[in-house]
Amino acid sequence: MNVARALASGLIVAFVTLGSAASPPDTILRNATFHTLDDKTPIARAVAITDGKIAALGTETDILPLAGPDTKIIDLGAKTVLPGLIDAHGHLAGLGQLSLGVVDLAGTRTYEEVLARVAARINDAQPGAWIIGRGWDHESWPTRALPTHDPLSAISPDNPVWLSRVDGHAALANKAAMDLAGIDDSISNPAGGEIIRDEQGRATGVFIDNAEGLIDRVIPASGDPRAIILEAQARCFEVGLTGVHDMGVHPETARMYRQMADAGELKLRISAMIPSNVALKYMSENEPIDHPIVTVRGCKLYMDGAMGSRGAWMLEPYADRPTGPEGEPYVGLAVSDPAFIEAVAKLALERGYQVCTHAIGDRANREVLDAYQRAAASLGSSYTQRLDSARFRIEHAQLLSPADIPRFAELGVIASMQPTHCTSDMRWVDDRVGPERSKGAYAWQSLLKSGARLAGGSDFPVESHNPFLGIYAAVTRQNLEGQPSGGWHPAERLTREEALRSMTIDAAYASFHEKERGSLSPGKYADLIVIDRDIMTCPVEQIPATRVLMTMVGGEFVFKDHEKPMDAE
Repeated sequence: MNVARALASGLIVAFVTLGSAASPPDTILRNATFHTLDDKTPIARAVAITDGKIAALGTETDILPLAGPDTKIIDLGAKTVLPGLIDAHGHLAGLGQLSLGVVDLAGTRTYEEVLARVAARINDAQPGAWIIGRGWDHESWPTRALPTHDPLSAISPDNPVWLSRVDGHAALANKAAMDLAGIDDSISNPAGGEIIRDEQGRATGVFIDNAEGLIDRVIPASGDPRAIILEAQARCFEVGLTGVHDMGVHPETARMYRQMADAGELKLRISAMIPSNVALKYMSENEPIDHPIVTVRGCKLYMDGAMGSRGAWMLEPYADRPTGPEGEPYVGLAVSDPAFIEAVAKLALERGYQVCTHAIGDRANREVLDAYQRAAASLGSSYTQRLDSARFRIEHAQLLSPADIPRFAELGVIASMQPTHCTSDMRWVDDRVGPERSKGAYAWQSLLKSGARLAGGSDFPVESHNPFLGIYAAVTRQNLEGQPSGGWHPAERLTREEALRSMTIDAAYASFHEKERGSLSPGKYADLIVIDRDIMTCPVEQIPATRVLMTMVGGEFVFKDHEKPMDAE
């Protein structure tokens, strides 16, 4: 009788395709506001789940009659439910390492505070052991000057120290680290990198972009990689992330992910992007992998560095550093040859892979768009169709020339952007490029209006992995203190639905998974989160404090806030 009633309502159609009509759902979630992002049923009050997928959604009157004697009915206490959030650009290993040995320097307000945190770690370290830290930001210090190694070397003469800037595109080494790497004042800058020097030509200890490799190559591997990823997974689930596009994953690590998924350890849905140094070889020798948990069908390339460390590649010189070390106009760093981007893009088009290229400066973004276009054109006249189906991406797309904004939609290139980068960087963007060029910074709304797709993320651990901070930043373009009033370049703000879409259905599209994830729709995986407030209607300043009560992946609860349990009926 219950099945017949549901059939009459039209809601059971998808349920029948998932299993026998005689089989009731495994679980029903009720008494909640479900923001589904499903075009047919944008708001639901109950959802039925069968075999880890959404079977039906609608009102309680529609859904509750589907229950059988073994159906678990969960009252969600009038809370809000969203599709599982997807971070379209993160670094899982970096996130996990923050809890497993790396010195966390985020939030330090002075160089002295950085030194204090490092000194505390040195007290517990074995002589000669490396001290690794990340997260300092000289733009948050009173002097806003890059640090030098002398104070660091003084507190750690025996332990080599390597401290990454918040953006990962600059790092500080002490003398012990530089000695182990064979760095002296005569060493030349590598292509695409810079060793910062003082007026006497001596290395200050700061290494920019490709120069970081001079130190990285001598740092021994440490930590249990499985433990690191499991820690990252736990941290993702507790903030409502059910999927992550993991940037720069070595093939061996991707294989480890698959083994962990097969063993039931890994439940976070990961789209792993192979790093640039092995991209050509990997794509030539391997077919794309699309597994329910681990997908490997993309690669991560780099065109330039970061704006904060002045490594982003610009069309015009930096306003606050117009000349380089030799007196030449300083426009940042090209860390790769555009011809390399083009070669990888061409192979990817031929082999069915996706290319995701880091580009921050306006010159870098133009060069990447040009390289993608040349690669597709070399394969035939229908190059725009090839690019659209390939879903190539530009990661960050932070500063764009107005002439290049419409090219994303024209070429089918996805803008993978991180809203909290805007609210972290807006303090100094005008200093870097001037007020006129900064109008093209973090141009989310302009891209959307031109027809481009946005995939939202955080770039964790560069920024917090908490997606609600990103949603808040996207809809306000303000910091957590509500500044500046009205938002920085407010015309580029997103609506709440646009921001949510960027971290759900559009992020799923950016990894070819929009038919399986990203909305609460019949037939899709039951990936969802229960939160303590309705972010679509609450005062905007309350969004950052949103608390995740439950996270579900494939119909299984993978996180519950035990302070506020939900009871089954």
